Amino acid sequence: MVPIRYPDLNATLAGCGSVDDMAASAMQQIKAAQPHGDLRLIGYSLGGGVAFEVATRLIAEGRSVKFLGILDTNIGPRTRNYRETLSRTLQRIRSHRVTIYRILCRSTSKFAVRLGWELPFCRLLESRIWTHLPATRFILRLELEEILRMQAFDRWRAAGKTRLPITGTIFACNRHSSQTHLGWDSLFTDLDVIPIAGGHLDLVIDPHLSVNRPVIERAIASSYS
Repeated sequence: MVPIRYPDLNATLAGCGSVDDMAASAMQQIKAAQPHGDLRLIGYSLGGGVAFEVATRLIAEGRSVKFLGILDTNIGPRTRNYRETLSRTLQRIRSHRVTIYRILCRSTSKFAVRLGWELPFCRLLESRIWTHLPATRFILRLELEEILRMQAFDRWRAAGKTRLPITGTIFACNRHSSQTHLGWDSLFTDLDVIPIAGGHLDLVIDPHLSVNRPVIERAIASSYS
């Protein structure tokens, strides 16, 4: 498994942070790591969209994509449930997965983006006043980067997509308000939907990881037969 690196915050602020830009960067890394032969891709959350775009480009170039796995990336209709969001946040706080401090940092970065102030906000974070608060500066930049990436993902969700002539594999958490195929049913010749344990935020963290990892590994191994 070779992880893909996305464009960083500076590249995003320079206008190179779309899902297309992420896919173009991923293509360069894939060609450097494996210029020939069959390929197997898997993407989690935002990475599911990037993996789909990469597969689209690889197939257009004549490369063989033997497996495309999408880990709980929902591109179908989404309903805003504030009660569920609040309940999930409180659960994360109680389990020490996130702190009030981290939530405040995310809210601050989100507020800056909502006002269109991401560039001035980033310049402010580069100023000398943050010399004595390096950890807070790091978290604010991290949250800003994530928020901008999710904005890019939302734009990609709304855009048209090419149907791929392969089988897609969706690893889906249990969601009461979403379709089991998470909106991917029209984008593949065939689709396998595999239930996995946990929720979107903790499916790759134990104890759920111990359950999900062998499920994912078996799905990938089946593509070799």
